[in-house]
Amino acid sequence: MKLFIWQLDNREKFIRVLWFGLLSLLVLYVVVWYYVDDIVIKILLPIAVTILYIVELFFRYKKWKNTKADI
Repeated sequence: MKLFIWQLDNREKFIRVLWFGLLSLLVLYVVVWYYVDDIVIKILLPIAVTILYIVELFFRYKKWKNTKADI
């Protein structure tokens, strides 16, 4: 079992980012919804983090597919 992300190959990194990212976004949305009073932060922070997450997933997927094509 590989515990650290630098020990994983690109496919495993993509899967880890996918699952932990979804869980992290869920926690972020719940925390922001219940504990933040400022409406701007309540809207912009989750949107910004979600966009960053989608970009991260896109680049991990592309890297995974490029390495798979090289083999």
